[in-house]
Order: sequence, then structure tokens, then C-alpha cells
Amino acid sequence: MAEQNKQLNQLTVADRFQIFEQLNLHQRYIDNDGSRESAEKYVSLYWPEATFKVNDIRTNLFEGVAGLKQLYDYAHSVFPLEKMRHALGTFVIEGSGNTANVEWNWIVTWKAEKQGFVSTGTYTDTFEKRDGVWKCLSRISDVDPNWPVALFQPWVDEQDKTYKAS
Repeated sequence: MAEQNKQLNQLTVADRFQIFEQLNLHQRYIDNDGSRESAEKYVSLYWPEATFKVNDIRTNLFEGVAGLKQLYDYAHSVFPLEKMRHALGTFVIEGSGNTANVEWNWIVTWKAEKQGFVSTGTYTDTFEKRDGVWKCLSRISDVDPNWPVALFQPWVDEQDKTYKAS
């Protein structure tokens, strides 16, 4: 009986596709410009109380709508994202009912002025379905250990001069 209930609560193909689409939209929206409209579109992928923890050359926790907007604004004003492209790598979606856990790889490449990879890493997400809609509730971003930290340090060193809110 327990096995039968477990199978009934498994994520449907439609659930998995909606989550997969959210992963792709995340990568697409982060590549938008630094405008307020683009920031709001990005933040719309998350539940209002969502958290996003970044573990790279800094460790920051962004919470709620204001925190996620700050995360977006930071990325777009401190780093030259207009010269980069984000892509979805491999992923695993697991869960049941209205909760899913997703581990997926992100890839950042240069699209202007330079060639090759900028960085790679892993997102570990919890998604929640409310009223038929899947959105991210928590995300942890861990860069690969071989990430070239020195590449990004000059931009971080200048953040006080370049950061601006959309």
C-alpha cells in the first residue's frame, strides 16, 4: 500500500516539464539586460519568500523579493553579463506531490570579445507547486572547485563603484 501511494504522488511528466522550463527560463532571464523590467521577470521565477545562497568568491544569502532583485542587480552591474551567456547543463528532477528537488549544472560562456568558458557550477534547488504553478523556493549555487576565481576578483574589487539598482 505504501509503495502504491508513493507511485501516486510521483511527479507527473507535466510537472517535470514545468520545472525543466523554469530552469531554462532562469538561464534565459539572467541573460536579459539590467533593467527593472528584466529584474522583475527574473524574480517572478521564485516564490516571494524564496532564498538564494551564492557560494563563489563570496558567500551571500539573498532572501525574498528584495534580496533576489539585489542579486540580479549585483550580477548585472558588477559583472559584464552582456558579454556572457548562461546555459543549462545536466539535471536531475526528483520529488513527489507539490515538492521537487533539482540538482543541475550551469555553464557560463563568453558571447562577446572572448572565447571559451567563464565558469561552471551546480545549483541545488527546492521547487514548490502552489495552485498549479511551480516556482523555486530555495536555490544554492556552488561553483566548480576549478573555477578561475582570479578572473572575477577585479570586478568584485570594484563593486562599490559599479553596483547600481535597476
